[in-house]
Amino acid sequence: MSFARTILGDVDPSTLGVVDAHDHLIRVGAGEVYIDGDHQLDSVEKAEEEATRFAQASKNWSKYGGTIVDMCPINCGRDPAKLVEVAKNVKDLKVIGATGFHREHVYLETQSHWVNRYSVDQITELVIADIREGVDQNDYTGPFVNRTPYKAGVIKVGTAYGEITPFEHKCLEAAAAAAIETGAPVNTHTTYGTCGLEQAQELLKQGVPADQIAIGHIQRNADVYYLEKILDLGVYLEIDGTNRIKYQPDSNRMMELRAFKKDGFEDRILLGTDSGKRSYQKAYGSVSGVDYNPAVDGPRMIDEGFDPEYVDKLLIKNAAKFFTFKKEG
Repeated sequence: MSFARTILGDVDPSTLGVVDAHDHLIRVGAGEVYIDGDHQLDSVEKAEEEATRFAQASKNWSKYGGTIVDMCPINCGRDPAKLVEVAKNVKDLKVIGATGFHREHVYLETQSHWVNRYSVDQITELVIADIREGVDQNDYTGPFVNRTPYKAGVIKVGTAYGEITPFEHKCLEAAAAAAIETGAPVNTHTTYGTCGLEQAQELLKQGVPADQIAIGHIQRNADVYYLEKILDLGVYLEIDGTNRIKYQPDSNRMMELRAFKKDGFEDRILLGTDSGKRSYQKAYGSVSGVDYNPAVDGPRMIDEGFDPEYVDKLLIKNAAKFFTFKKEG
């Protein structure tokens, strides 16, 4: 039977409901928080408040509510116990947890990081164990590993602005090998929309099937010609950055989505919000938050004359396919 892997167990992908394909509910310390304290998301209560808004808005589109894909990867402040608490306490919510790696920058000084000391095979084993056995409660901060029963359901890959560093390439190789072995989906981080094409090409070169790859944050490069060159490879695009007016207006995302439908790519587009800072979440006082896709984007697309079936694919159906494991458990 096909399945998606949530932090509370495997489920029928058709029950995921509205899927926020890239977001953040819990982050406890680590490099991003050191760089900018606004990234600290350590409150279970605030996460539950934020997730409740998302689940309630999602009920307007699906009887199953919704699923938030928490994209905090290895050694970046994961706390599976806190994430599970949120998943258990919010009605009509499922949560998918991540393994894999961020861009090198967030690991601060990396010469002595274990990624540079371990082989690709050793790193691959750690990623696979997160998926098959359970996420380490210590987030691989070392030296001891205490596995929880809570398994990762997606693999993250991150790259820098305009380059893929040797550190990142090593992480990408391990992520690709783990994806091939487990059938888990790979959901990437691009920095300011750069290296998306190169990410897709390299993952494909490593042997990851195209339908197992989503290139993320790519809306930041609002060049439809470039974006469709990535889609031509058979991969998915993940579009987020909602209400991020300091970068570009939401109309750019609507323009991209309209073009993808016109050009025949409607089945390989995912939506998220990437509300990974306190200042991006309603629970901490922002005017927008994790609920943006079902609460704002969905109604706006209908108002702007999008085909309702396409909106259903963007909110629900495409993600149900993408987050389905490509191998049996």
